Amino acid sequence: MKISVLIPSFLEKRRLTALVNTLLKDKPSKNIQRIIIVTPNEVKLPKSRKIVVIKERKRKGKSYAIKIGLKHINTSLVLLLTSDIRIRKNFLQYLLSHLKDPTIGAVVGRPIADKNSKIYKFSKIIWDLHHLLCLHQPKGTEIMLFRKIFKDFPLVSADEVFIEYKIRKAGYKIVYEPRVYGYTKTPYTLLQFFRQRRRSFNGHLQIKERYKFETSSMKISLLLKIVLEYLRKEHSLKTFFNLLIVIFIEILARICATIDAKRNKYEIIWERSLNRF
Repeated sequence: MKISVLIPSFLEKRRLTALVNTLLKDKPSKNIQRIIIVTPNEVKLPKSRKIVVIKERKRKGKSYAIKIGLKHINTSLVLLLTSDIRIRKNFLQYLLSHLKDPTIGAVVGRPIADKNSKIYKFSKIIWDLHHLLCLHQPKGTEIMLFRKIFKDFPLVSADEVFIEYKIRKAGYKIVYEPRVYGYTKTPYTLLQFFRQRRRSFNGHLQIKERYKFETSSMKISLLLKIVLEYLRKEHSLKTFFNLLIVIFIEILARICATIDAKRNKYEIIWERSLNRF
């Protein structure tokens, strides 16, 4: 099975290089036809005929980068990765094995919060809850191998959710593969964390408004079930209080995102904090 890897990138250097090296050294890397990187920045990458860098004149957001990248892909399978993720070695085998089943349209991996900031503990809770959620009903993530069943890509804020929508609409199943994990950067301040959560839900609302589709993280009854599962596994008082803080921020972020959506305000080009490593 030949695949193309698509990596939209902005302000990434070391992690992008490390990610490309991991892909090139992966055991089934022979299945990779191209590694396409779409970026407005100058990048230094390993020398390989598989690497194609598409330079944007101006940054227009991740969905626009995906739109451009897909035009250079002729394989039926696409692996979409974020450029800041530190992914485990030899992960491709776990993704590819699922796509042998013709009823499966996408496989998603497990993002894990990286310990790159003092508020790591809050991002960790979000991604731990995300893991439990995907065990019940898989959703689009930062690691996503999918069948290329669409020719064009719209300018949306929640690109992974749009892909999930198209896959499910076509009648395919989505599976979760937690053995494919990667460490993703966490915000550096609580304000950045709040803005991240606000943007995320705002993007989900945009997909709901435009395509009448709700991903699993918008289902309140399922979220309550997940939180209870999390509390059964995490017994410390400190974790409980951190969870309360996360819930408070999440509720506030969703309220603000809803207000934004009612004003038809959607953030296609996400703000990005400066790289610190």
